[in-house]
Amino acid sequence: MAAPHTSLPSYDAAVAAHPPDPGWGALPRLDGTLHVEPAIRQEAAHDAGRLTERLPAAVLRPGSARDVQDVVRFCRRANVPVAPRGLGNTTGGQSLTAGGVVIETRSLAGIRFTAEGAVVGAGVTWLELARAAHERGRAIPAATGYLDLTVGGTLSLGGVPPAISAGAQVDHVVELEVVTGDGELQRCSAARDRELFEAVLAGVGQFGVITSVTVALVPAPQRVRGYHLAYTDRAAFFQDYRTLVHRNEVTEVYGDWWRPGEHGEVHHLNAFVFHGAEPDDDHLLRGLTVAPESAEVRTADYLDHVSRIDDAVAGLRTDLHWDTLAKPWFTVWLPESTAERFVADVVGGLAPHDVGEGGFVLMYVHRRSALTRPSLRLPEADGSDWVYLFTLMTAGPPDDPELPGRMLRRNRELYERARAAGGVRYPIESVEFGPADWAAHYGERWQRLVELKRRYDPGSIMTPGTAWA
Repeated sequence: MAAPHTSLPSYDAAVAAHPPDPGWGALPRLDGTLHVEPAIRQEAAHDAGRLTERLPAAVLRPGSARDVQDVVRFCRRANVPVAPRGLGNTTGGQSLTAGGVVIETRSLAGIRFTAEGAVVGAGVTWLELARAAHERGRAIPAATGYLDLTVGGTLSLGGVPPAISAGAQVDHVVELEVVTGDGELQRCSAARDRELFEAVLAGVGQFGVITSVTVALVPAPQRVRGYHLAYTDRAAFFQDYRTLVHRNEVTEVYGDWWRPGEHGEVHHLNAFVFHGAEPDDDHLLRGLTVAPESAEVRTADYLDHVSRIDDAVAGLRTDLHWDTLAKPWFTVWLPESTAERFVADVVGGLAPHDVGEGGFVLMYVHRRSALTRPSLRLPEADGSDWVYLFTLMTAGPPDDPELPGRMLRRNRELYERARAAGGVRYPIESVEFGPADWAAHYGERWQRLVELKRRYDPGSIMTPGTAWA
């Protein structure tokens, strides 16, 4: 017989002080805590977008995967929705639920290194893993630009880095531990229950709660050489961007617009080489429309490089109260054949309020063949092995009551334009989507995902914030 669960004192105290709906008392004792205090529930009623409020009935901070099982089983019996949540960094309400239970996975911590990689709790951040791995001379194969994101959270969506040939974070997962929507604890991998494995990775939380992950690691690079080039000629910018990408001699490439004091008229091309021996700058920048000596060149230690965006966001939190800003972001994958025209048209038509103070506009590019997980949807093949990820990261004032509606209408209009150009949504952002949109999004894979949803989440309680079904 299993040992009885134990509860931290705050569970009983919270329930006594704020009696929840009838039935919560039927839960077993927990290794972690179930919170019904108004302040904690209010904290979980918003995500990074700050566009909507959905107040949950309770917040679980699990002390174990067994806690997740017990609460999911209870919620299935009671027909209560469940929303897994890492740090709430999505912007369209994906981790929210009104009247349901938010499972905050941040408390599922711990890192254990193995010969090939690491076994980590779903609530560990990639920044924590990157720092711990670096101490052992190892690195994350696909480090996103911003790393203060939970492992479980990004793997539910994809986890897209600026490295052009590394694939996404989901491509480097060896094994998952998942509590499915029926309350069962499952271990899955490419060799064991592959359908569940591939449904959960980039599956927008529809099949269960990731509780633990085994990820691959690689030897850590020593240094990173960075090159920054600025253009006022759009055609020259895109030509040089493609030249660097197609030669595949640099590790990371991305474009950005709307730096402070600018209004989209300057196109910034950023390229980075991870290296041991000193790179040849003239060779790497040969054949561009601008002279190599016009580039701003910097060298940094690897860990400083991959954590620099986290440092910048920390500054925004201080200077702009970043966490209070409304962030109706828009993100879309584009085929290479239409990327330049779409991005140029969108960037050229942006007004200051479309970006906002502290906002960003970014463009990544990725090798299609390195993005292998089927639930991470990409544009239909167009003869190129490259796909582009375009992101409009609006940051607006929190006290403008009309901003959410106005920006959501804008995002839907941009999405329709992108879809007409062969684009596909990357669902970390703020586009109102319903079941018919998801069916079109997944295309030929949709019917099989519906069957897997019925198998693993028969009560259809998981992650209602995506309106997946």
